[in-house]
Amino acid sequence: MQTEHPGRIALQSDIAEELHMEGDAARIHQLVSLLVDNAVKYTPEGGKIHICWRKNGKKAEFSVQNTCDTLPEGDLNRLFDRFYRADASRARESGGYGIGLSVAAAIVKAHKGKITAERTRDGICFKAVFPAKA
Repeated sequence: MQTEHPGRIALQSDIAEELHMEGDAARIHQLVSLLVDNAVKYTPEGGKIHICWRKNGKKAEFSVQNTCDTLPEGDLNRLFDRFYRADASRARESGGYGIGLSVAAAIVKAHKGKITAERTRDGICFKAVFPAKA
């Protein structure tokens, strides 16, 4: 499904049916909210956000990919460090304290999963991988 409006952010979702995993539903909801909120904050006007939940073998993968203007140099996994802000000057304009992604990482770890951040052609992708329920 894709929603797009000129001058706004285009949202695309790819959600698998019959995807099952065990976990704390409230914490998984919080994870989704944190990653989508982060994407909305940092996607420029006219940019795109792609949200995906899919099964990959015995794993459940949740990813949020978005276009963004700038990314920090070096290791993107620092983005998961508590209070780390890639661009401190944006703290005032976008809000937040640099703890959302560290909370997301803690949720994933508590569910025996792994979270990563990767550069894409025009932005960034956050991917959380969990054990899937058969």
